[in-house]
Amino acid sequence: MIIRSHHHIKHYLRDVAAWIWHEQGEARHHGLKLQEETITEILLLRMARECGHVGLNIKMFNRIEEGGSTATGAVGNGADWEWFVDTPLCHVGFRVQAKVLSSGLTPVRRALSNGKYEGLHDDRLQTDDLIKAAGAAKLNPIYIFYNHAWVSDLALFSSTHHPYPVRPGDWGCSVATANFVKHTAGNKLSTLIPGMLPWHRFFGWGRGCVSQLAMDAMPGEQKFIPESPRPEWLGLMQEDDEGLNSYLLENRLQGVAYLDFTDFEG
Repeated sequence: MIIRSHHHIKHYLRDVAAWIWHEQGEARHHGLKLQEETITEILLLRMARECGHVGLNIKMFNRIEEGGSTATGAVGNGADWEWFVDTPLCHVGFRVQAKVLSSGLTPVRRALSNGKYEGLHDDRLQTDDLIKAAGAAKLNPIYIFYNHAWVSDLALFSSTHHPYPVRPGDWGCSVATANFVKHTAGNKLSTLIPGMLPWHRFFGWGRGCVSQLAMDAMPGEQKFIPESPRPEWLGLMQEDDEGLNSYLLENRLQGVAYLDFTDFEG
């Protein structure tokens, strides 16, 4: 796909979401379940590989060592990422927690999955931690949901259930605010999808900062932080892997990613 304008960014993100949707189906067909961390890493890797020639500079770093920091006593949970997105119209930070839709067959009927995010616990303590950590860093706390077709309620991904045109594969990567998730009981797709948005409708720019416009209209009434401070880890990316790894451990992060669209052609 040739990317020359912010309109093409939308189509590109749509294409990548469809790829994630398809890859999860392929994995399930071959008896594999892709984990949240794996999907996030291959997603960013593909974008970094494909987009550099048009000025989309994507840099990322994931944790080198497991465990906690002896200095702070913090234990890495392997769940969260920090993304900092630079566009011509907004410079925004996100604390991201990824969840993948279960694809296991139901044990009794051997039917398609009932559509649950098994890593999303009813007590929402992880969500509280996500919101608290994001607030301390002046970042926007969001969930990225990785979806696929191996669910009995596949129809929930069709346009008939949403006020905008959408293809099922658009839901391969979707976004919800942490505040919506916090106040929504359970972990079923059917209860959470009303607060989700396909990610090509959430990231980008046009006549304004797409993320801000999207969040203002999304369920959950989460206040958008439009100008996040440039994160400490940006200065470490070029020169200090050890320092960056320590940052991840101390902040209980799986990784960080810088999505720089400021030199984008178009």
